[in-house]
Parts: sequence; C-alpha cells; structure tokens
Amino acid sequence: MAHLLMIESWVGGTGRIFPPAIGRLGHRYTFVTRNRGHYLDARSREIHPVIEHAEHVLTTETNDVPALIEFLRAQHAILKFDGVVTICDYYIDTVAQVAQALGLPQAFSANVVMERRKDQVREAIERAGLPNPKFAVTASWDETRREAQRIGYPLIVKPTDLASSAFVRLIHDEGELRQSFDALEQFPRNFRDQARVPLLLLEEYMLGEEVSVEACTYRGRTTVIGITDKSVTGFPYFIEDGHMFPAKLDPAQATAIEALVCGALEAVGHDHGISHTEVKLTANGPRIVEINPRPGGNYIAELIQRVTGIDLLDAQIELALGREPDLTRKPTGVASAAIKFLVPPRGGHVATVDGVASLETDPAVQRWSLSSIAGSEVAAPIDNACYLGHVVAVDSEGLEARAYAERALGRVVLHYAEAVAA
Repeated sequence: MAHLLMIESWVGGTGRIFPPAIGRLGHRYTFVTRNRGHYLDARSREIHPVIEHAEHVLTTETNDVPALIEFLRAQHAILKFDGVVTICDYYIDTVAQVAQALGLPQAFSANVVMERRKDQVREAIERAGLPNPKFAVTASWDETRREAQRIGYPLIVKPTDLASSAFVRLIHDEGELRQSFDALEQFPRNFRDQARVPLLLLEEYMLGEEVSVEACTYRGRTTVIGITDKSVTGFPYFIEDGHMFPAKLDPAQATAIEALVCGALEAVGHDHGISHTEVKLTANGPRIVEINPRPGGNYIAELIQRVTGIDLLDAQIELALGREPDLTRKPTGVASAAIKFLVPPRGGHVATVDGVASLETDPAVQRWSLSSIAGSEVAAPIDNACYLGHVVAVDSEGLEARAYAERALGRVVLHYAEAVAA
C-alpha cells in the first residue's frame, strides 16, 4: 500500500471521483489544504470526497511554496509519502516543486511550469514551426490595443494562467477589448488567492469544431488514448456544456490531429504525465488551442473508461508513484459515452424545475446529478463554474451517445420566478 500526498483538489468533476480511486487501488493519501471550508457544500453540508477518503487532513498555507515545503518535509519524516499529486490546475506547479524538494515521484513533466502558461505554449509551438494562429502576449493597454489591430477582429482574449475558461472571451471590437482588459486588471489574484501573471494572450479567432486529445506520456513515450469532442455555449464566453468519447471524425482527420498534438507535446517538453490537449478543427487544418498537463476535467476520464476500460485516474495515480500505468484497452460493450451539462440560460431566481423524473426512466442515461436549485438564485453563465448538473449517456452500438445525452437533458426545464426584462 502506497501513501500519496495530495495538495488541494478541484471541488467538482474529477475532484469528486479522484479521491475514492486512490483507495480503490489499495492506496491511501494525506490531503493538504489551506482552507477546509473550500470543500464544504453550503447547501447540503455533505463531507466532500477529498476529505472523506483522506487518511489525514492537514491545514497549512499551500500558496506559500517555500513554507509549504518545510512543513511537508517535517510531515514526510513522520508519515513517509511515496509520491505527490493534485487534480487542481492551480497547484500543479506547487506539486512539481514539492516533489523535487522531497525527492519524490509525481505525475507531471519536468517542464510542467511552462506547460501551464498558455502564452509560453503558444511561443513553443511557434518556435517548433508547427501551425499556429496569429497571437500576441501583452501587458499594457496600449500594447494590447496595438496588437489587437495587427491580429484583427474578432479575436480571443485569454488570461495566461487561469483554468475552466475563466475570462476567456470572443472580442469583436476595441470597446469589448477594453472591457475584457479592465476586468482582468481588476482580478489580480486567481480563484485560489494566488497572484496572477499580469499578462494577456490575444489570439486570432479560429472558426471550427473543437476536440481534445487524451494521451499519456511515460519516460518520454506518448500513447494517444483517443479524441473527445466538445460542445460550447454561452457566447461571447466559452462554456463547455458537453463531451463525447470518441469523437465522430474521419480517420485521416484523426491522424492529422494526433500528429499535431504529439508534435506540440514534444515542443513544450512534455516527457511525463497525462495530457488533455484542446484542438480547433479549422478550414486550414487542426490548430492547438491549449495543452493541459493532466487528465481532462468534466468527467472525461469516466467517458474514456466506459468505452475503453482504461482508467486515466488510475494512470494518474500510478504516474504519481513513478510507475508505468496500464493502458490496455478492454471490451466494455460501449461504443460511445457522453456527458451533457445543465447550463442555466441566464441568472435569476429559479422557481421550479420540470423533467427531472424522466432521467430515471431513460435507458440511455447511466447516471445523472442535479443541484437542488428550485427556489434558489443562480448566477449568470460566464464560465464552466455555472453548471447546475449533468447527465451521462452511452450508446452500445455507435456514436449517438451525445444525441442521447442532449435529448435527456433537454427535458429538464428551469422556470424562473420573474419574467425576462424586455
């Protein structure tokens, strides 16, 4: 039995299914957080899985890396950790530094600090001579305005170091650009109270469907698990509201996508760990959107397991222990699996919710989860934090799981207490 050190976690999605996976493999973990209350559901008061399944829960300042290392060095002398892991983007850099300081294995590449920076990934792809959209990295308003004129509208604005599509926006003109620039200027610290890199990434708007390539790299050798599709809603924001694995793609197109991703991973020095690389399918061919050096969120790992039998969370755990993961495909009787998220059409007071009972009797729905939202206020949808629930559906014969999931969730209707203003 191995003993893992887990530093922080996502609250939803993969953050809920990763903790019990550690115990299922026969391992245990110590969880370290700066704020236990962050993992408390104010409505249900339930114990979050990351707390429930932990052997020890330690509270210390995880945002002060030098102090954290000294604290964990003392804990390691007593508890004897075998590896370090996180499932939260904002602590990947921290895990890499802690693992190096304590001489422990971990699930990320030696160059993960660069991989987490969207601007540095763009620059590495450019240096490698791979296809890339026009882009610019800016710090001041004058520079941002000038580079936007060079790239041309519409364009995409991104912070260089946030996650979950936060503050990512489609910009049509200089007025919208100023609004986006000012919004980020007024957000100097991220959602985990860490100082943000004060840079902005401007990118040419790439028109086309988006997919992601799920892969695992061990000792410099990359194995592509497959390609997941994605649906997006909420323009001008980019809210991911659904995924299906595998994506419906022409074989030649899939080959081109995988080749581009493998080239990009090599360009950024990704030599160890799972990767979730987002790709836009433009009229001129595939283009990298961003590289995420960890398993895909939004339960993508579950979709992959339902179809292939490969458990990417198990693989993440094995990698964190310095072991080669088992990526052998197994028969599952499922041809495709999909998830569809309930995104509110707007903010407001939800009076009632109809259609929930129909999810129980839908044969394609494997499981579903909905928040207790009737009688409560919901925020306006601007990023992936707006989800109110989801359904997971499968197709045993073909690639219709997405259609099944969309049909099921389409029967769930929110009724607001007040009329929409004209």
